[in-house]
Amino acid sequence: MSATQIKQPRAPRTMPTPTTTPPTTTDPAPSEGRKKYFVHLRTDVLAMIPDSARTFLSVGCGSGRTEAELIKRGFTVTGIELDPVAAAAARDNGLDMLEGDVNQINAQLADRSFDCLLYADVLEHIVDPVPILREHVARLTPGGCAIISVPNFRHHTVLRQLFLHGHIRYTDAGIFDTTHVRITTRRLIQEWFTDVGLTTDAIDYRLWRSRERVCNALTLGLFREFLAYQVILRGIKPRGAP
Repeated sequence: MSATQIKQPRAPRTMPTPTTTPPTTTDPAPSEGRKKYFVHLRTDVLAMIPDSARTFLSVGCGSGRTEAELIKRGFTVTGIELDPVAAAAARDNGLDMLEGDVNQINAQLADRSFDCLLYADVLEHIVDPVPILREHVARLTPGGCAIISVPNFRHHTVLRQLFLHGHIRYTDAGIFDTTHVRITTRRLIQEWFTDVGLTTDAIDYRLWRSRERVCNALTLGLFREFLAYQVILRGIKPRGAP
């Protein structure tokens, strides 16, 4: 691992106004856990994909349920999946599959380029996601995008457990999933985008429970960072970038 470099402070830049989209019935609720991890349809992620995208790389694609919707539209999807059973299902769904650890599979992408990179709740499971993201962005076409969905560790349940109970009680799924190795927030993903040369152009705060949506409406969105269970961000690669 290289020595830590001291970075100069970045000049402030104007960010787009985030939009809040209510969850649809096909999106999995946090309580549904891992039983639907490999097979659920992520309509919230699909909604972030620009109309111009035709070729996709989906990391941690599971069975490819979401990606199969893109294939139905005539698009090309390359998937990366560690679980062999899920990878086989994704292959049956029409994905061009690369099976194995994403850290060891990048060499197989050397001659490929993509219009859109998809990371649907996968980067929080990786110890050091930025080098992986940087490798993939190098294969992203100018004007292309990366879409990242992560659990929001600013959610009020995290604050409640830390400040009221003094510890985190881990679970099989959701924000407190035992397999999470990164504490992810909206700001962290924006920093990752900046580090790899992407510009954030869309943010979606996922409000799962009706009482959180009501509270968000009553407070005019001022506390959405603490009400959102997940955040989805889209970063664009500048058209002049190599």
